[in-house]
Amino acid sequence: MKHRPLPEEVRDMMRRGVKEKVFPGACLAIWHRGKSYLEAFGWQEFYPAPQKNSPYVFYDLASLTKPLATTLCLMRLLSEGKISLDDELGRFFNAPFWFEKATIADLLAHQAGFPDHRPYFVRLLTYPLEKRKEIICTWILKEPLAYPLGRKQVYSDLGFIILGHLIEKIAQKELDCFFRETINLLGLNPLKILFSPVRAGIPKEKCAATEFCPWRGKLIKGEVHDENAWALGGVAGHAGLFGSAEEVLKLLVILLKAYEGEAKAFLNRDLVQTFWDWQSKAGGRALGFDRPSKESSSAGGLISRASLGHLGFTGTSFWIDTQKELVILLLSNRVHPSRENKRIKGFRPALHDLIVKKICKFSV
Repeated sequence: MKHRPLPEEVRDMMRRGVKEKVFPGACLAIWHRGKSYLEAFGWQEFYPAPQKNSPYVFYDLASLTKPLATTLCLMRLLSEGKISLDDELGRFFNAPFWFEKATIADLLAHQAGFPDHRPYFVRLLTYPLEKRKEIICTWILKEPLAYPLGRKQVYSDLGFIILGHLIEKIAQKELDCFFRETINLLGLNPLKILFSPVRAGIPKEKCAATEFCPWRGKLIKGEVHDENAWALGGVAGHAGLFGSAEEVLKLLVILLKAYEGEAKAFLNRDLVQTFWDWQSKAGGRALGFDRPSKESSSAGGLISRASLGHLGFTGTSFWIDTQKELVILLLSNRVHPSRENKRIKGFRPALHDLIVKKICKFSV
């Protein structure tokens, strides 16, 4: 993929983001109607010594794992006829009555009744690694119902932890292995978007640092930032995926083109439309993907309201505007050295608006 230089105004804004400590560094990747842009800014880490950023750095994608790994794998299983979106949890798990009727679609849309988050890792670390996956699923399914099934949408890591394990049950393979196969089918490089990069032979030096973790007693680099995913060995349905900007951008473009009718492997228009155009009375989320909120969206005010995207806690995000044929991917490590840095909340929508104006030549 050959990249054009970013517009100078966009480049200036990214440099300002580094200078004003929105993030130590970031990679910005954009695709618009066949033209792509990619540039790295700032530093991949400050401590113990400053290290310059590059376009080839691996970022912890955090919750981008949900749409780009877990949802993608479920798309494949659906295309192969191995699941239905109406399949209920009771088919796969010994779920209590308040969860047994929740469907795969309910979990993907965050409307299955699960609470948003629980710090399971604190207890999970006392159990052998090989038993933790079954244990955490048991704990999740014993949670009291946070709200009536299908009545509203509450963003939840818990539902996607369950979905990750569900994929393993159906595929009869570990999630990271099934994801690697899936990426291969799409013609992507499984060494550029993957779980557990260090175990796969990627040097730590090629990974952007995240937080000084009090639980691990060290700077996190090349291993997942999310504590529950870490306790599960770095591979989970809600977090754990790493990637370089170029390869993640390629995957997003493949999804957009499939939506537009250009099929690739198992991805085709009908399949992607099923997930992206899905509607619920409970809220505005698509299946596995988010849509811009009506007010104060991280996507900004100029991206189409029908766009699909997702945010990651570490400072990552993407938006796919199907109307403008635009993909914006921002990979940063705003949690380095501390998660208390929240300046990205104001920066991100302003960046998206500027990109639409300068790349799409959109004027208001």
